[in-house]
Amino acid sequence: MKIGYMPDTHSGAYDQPPPSRGTVADFAEQLLEEGEQAERSGFDGVFFPERHARTECLFPPPLIIMAALAARTRRVDLGTMVLQPPLYNPMHLAEDVAMIDNLSRGRVRLGVGMGYHPDYFNLFGEPLKQRFSRFEEAIEILRGAWSSTGKAARSAYC
Repeated sequence: MKIGYMPDTHSGAYDQPPPSRGTVADFAEQLLEEGEQAERSGFDGVFFPERHARTECLFPPPLIIMAALAARTRRVDLGTMVLQPPLYNPMHLAEDVAMIDNLSRGRVRLGVGMGYHPDYFNLFGEPLKQRFSRFEEAIEILRGAWSSTGKAARSAYC
């Protein structure tokens, strides 16, 4: 059995005023320190949620914090709980995840879901009603990009 840790990306009450740069930077440092401590404490992984358009979530994009934590840890898996591919360009997502996996020497664990929160889709200008088809398409593209026969897999970084 493996046990993972998920830092809380909430920082305070719902609907708070937008945070300052310094507040966000300090909070990001706290998340990174939590990830480092999770590794020292023997957890097998550190997993980040994806939450957008909410001022209490001071670090909404999980891939960026995972990349930073990849540079500061050596053993723990780094993952998402859960990333929503319908909000992304699938090939950009394939590249970003592949780069983090390379930076971490193969420690990425990608948890995905199609999403349900209308505000997330509105923020990115993506139609909520198309989330099923966009999810299926994204998974197909991700698998193809990371396969030995996929065009992106033959590049230097995927």
